[in-house]
Amino acid sequence: MKLNNPKYFTSATICFVIMFFIFFGTGLENKLSSRLDNKLKYSPSESKQLVWIFFKDKVSNNYSQKEISTYLTKRSIQRRMNRIKNSEITDDLDLPVNKDYIRELKEFGLEIKQISKWFNAVSCYATKTQISMISGKSFINEIDLVSVYKNTGYHKTNDISGNGETLEQSDNNPVSTSVINYGPSLNQSNLIHVPPVHDLGYTGKNVLIASFDAGFDNLQHTCFDRMREKGLRSYDFVNGDSIVSNDTGRLGNGAHGTQTLSLICGFDPGWLISPAFDAEIILAKTENTESETPLEEDNWIAAAEWADSLGADIITSSLTYLAFNAPHPSYTWEDMDGNTARITLAAEIAVSKGIIVVSSAGNAGFNPDHNTLGAPADGKNVITVGAVTLGRQRIGFSSVGPTADGRIKPDVMALGLSTYTAFPGSGNVGYLNIGTGTSFSCPMVAGVCALMLSANPLLTPQKVKELLLNTSDKTGPPDNLTGWGIVNAYSAVLAAVKISNEIPGDFSIDQNYPNPFNPSTTISIHLKRDATLSVIIFDILGKEKGHIVNKQFFSTGNHDLKYNPEVNGLQSGVYFYSLVANGALVDTKKFIYLK
Repeated sequence: MKLNNPKYFTSATICFVIMFFIFFGTGLENKLSSRLDNKLKYSPSESKQLVWIFFKDKVSNNYSQKEISTYLTKRSIQRRMNRIKNSEITDDLDLPVNKDYIRELKEFGLEIKQISKWFNAVSCYATKTQISMISGKSFINEIDLVSVYKNTGYHKTNDISGNGETLEQSDNNPVSTSVINYGPSLNQSNLIHVPPVHDLGYTGKNVLIASFDAGFDNLQHTCFDRMREKGLRSYDFVNGDSIVSNDTGRLGNGAHGTQTLSLICGFDPGWLISPAFDAEIILAKTENTESETPLEEDNWIAAAEWADSLGADIITSSLTYLAFNAPHPSYTWEDMDGNTARITLAAEIAVSKGIIVVSSAGNAGFNPDHNTLGAPADGKNVITVGAVTLGRQRIGFSSVGPTADGRIKPDVMALGLSTYTAFPGSGNVGYLNIGTGTSFSCPMVAGVCALMLSANPLLTPQKVKELLLNTSDKTGPPDNLTGWGIVNAYSAVLAAVKISNEIPGDFSIDQNYPNPFNPSTTISIHLKRDATLSVIIFDILGKEKGHIVNKQFFSTGNHDLKYNPEVNGLQSGVYFYSLVANGALVDTKKFIYLK
């Protein structure tokens, strides 16, 4: 056959040649990742693949910080100002993706699923033919598969829809010496020393926590009354709307989110008191529980960017991801190096924006040859949580390190066996004690982080992690079974308060005298430099009851503040007062008013 004879170049041959060069080019440039390339070789031409399309550049880099800030809430900007230590609180990652690029992709019939400004990419379903056509576009840098994961964060020991038992209060409930009645939830709080923190007046107030999960099926439960009163933002990244509850025909139905959320902010005295019951909450449904492929990394990344824009202080992710469902290629333990899985990369970006990221370690147990972690638990700055029993022993299913690059994981531990949670299922009341898995230890540690931010809102994510590790209960060196040990919320918060005193450096407040008292008491403050001060009064549930002074200027020196609780209409009881100097919390102390 003479190939240089034009009669041999049929239309089919021409199409083949075009397709060949589109896919393989000249060998100098191949925009398809090896994973996608291999997948397409064995896929029918019109079968759709879920892919990332990465762009070479963004919109103009001449945006000012003020213009970039229009894409963020005031709360997000304030969080960055408090916790990012360099002068630039925004960067190119905050710039939007070029709308012209998105428009051109849509002209090829592509339906955009998620848009990521952090990765300068979009995700969409595309056929082999569509991929071949768009790969020639000069503005496209790479096309890769979106990783589709199998959840390893939840260790299921009981079927809640079947034989789960609602607990009744009984004489066997643990006894608390705290001013709050924890009911049967006392054991899990005592294990990580939460009650004495609440007694100090730190309850997660003014902290915004983003919970990434699925199956938020019972948000009307009594333990969420306080959360709803504060207002709730939510978005469903699976179905593309703001409804995160279960319903017929919706993807992502389940119970897991209800249970983990109740361990963050549940508040029902006598039954369930969780660490950060005064925090504000935003909910992101990121997991599709109904399909063979329950979570896609683009959902998680989109949720992280959304949480950042709203000003979230903490992201808690009780679902860890490693193995993909067939026929998708999987990450391996070697990829758990903090620098490969895109969910992990997104978690690290979130930390760089001043967000604390707390993740379950996973439930793959021990392997003598390598780690059993799931992303994003391998992140360097991620706080990775393993599971222990009430007897303070590691549970066999709790995943272990080290990361592929040799770092110790998990970082800390909390209860992950028979935790006491809200009973899921719309309309259900009562509680269960079957919550088992690292996905149930994770939210309690996220709540402890919120307590630390209540004590010192200027703590960076790195500092929060450092204090958690340094105050946990491990007496010997950390290891890859239990990290630095079980969290000690009380010691961590005291350390945060101490740093808070050191940050202003020049402010202190004394214990009131007399105490207990009636009808009035004196509180002394000491200033080494001028400051604008507030002294705020809280009740034992963390509710603000008034001010002794409110944003009032004080000159350098010692000042005695006389206080009569009748001004605020207080009844007899235990209260707390907090000194805030130039916007930073300095210290909190307790007083007892006898009327």
